Amino acid sequence: MIHFSLPVWVKEILEKPLRLQNNDPAFVSELQQKLQRFNISNPLVSVVIPAWNEEEGILHTLISLANTSTQLPVELIVVDNNSTDGTAALLQKLGIKTLLETKQGVGHARTAGLHYAKGKYILTGDSDTLYPPGWITSMVNPMLGDSNVYCVHGSYSFLPGIHTPRWQYGCYEMLSSYVIKKKEKEQPFLNVLGYNSGFIRQKGIDVNGYDIAVQRTFRGVAGGDSNACEDGMMALRLQEAGGKIAAVYNEAAKVWTSDRRIEIDGGLRKALTLRVKKHLLKI
Repeated sequence: MIHFSLPVWVKEILEKPLRLQNNDPAFVSELQQKLQRFNISNPLVSVVIPAWNEEEGILHTLISLANTSTQLPVELIVVDNNSTDGTAALLQKLGIKTLLETKQGVGHARTAGLHYAKGKYILTGDSDTLYPPGWITSMVNPMLGDSNVYCVHGSYSFLPGIHTPRWQYGCYEMLSSYVIKKKEKEQPFLNVLGYNSGFIRQKGIDVNGYDIAVQRTFRGVAGGDSNACEDGMMALRLQEAGGKIAAVYNEAAKVWTSDRRIEIDGGLRKALTLRVKKHLLKI
């Protein structure tokens, strides 16, 4: 389903101030209590989120995860990739299980989280993304139901930005859905994105999935477009190891993510042009 406006639950989160200290103390206390459910010693699922200088971004992500409705035992791990702002202090204030990875790069951060996690299943997220209440259960269910499913991915929509209203992103997502469906048939690993995917933890360790030659940074791709990203490489290696990649296209698995990925491409028009040339015209 394509949304041309924001769901109510997304609007409610975005209304909250980005800085923890600007929120009502009672709300902060309630948030701390909700997040305590993720500090367990024997999880089935580990949600791993890398973060670099996300003092003014990750709070909304944490609010969304605190509202999860799953009955599965889950731990939440944020991998601090050498932040120099107040990210670490915010995570400590909220009682989030945090791991410091000083080697810069998203792949390094995800690798650290992979080996630190205790869950049988890993769900990967990002610190600029909002997760619906049913996300964890919806993403894990295909792996619970079929041992041959090694990897899953969900869908996404973009949050409106300074330059682009939501209805324009809705049109963009409607057009790009053709490309997504085409990739699902031919190269499903290309649809596996780090802010909304998951896999069996031991399988990921076995294939050393995040080990790539050029590590992506948090504000783009190091070395240019020719280099594979760590999330797609993990999925490709899991597929080559004999596993299935399952797409989860229900609303409970649709996340809402920052449009800074589009802005990195130069804005909506340029991003659309790049994708048409690459996937449809093969230029």
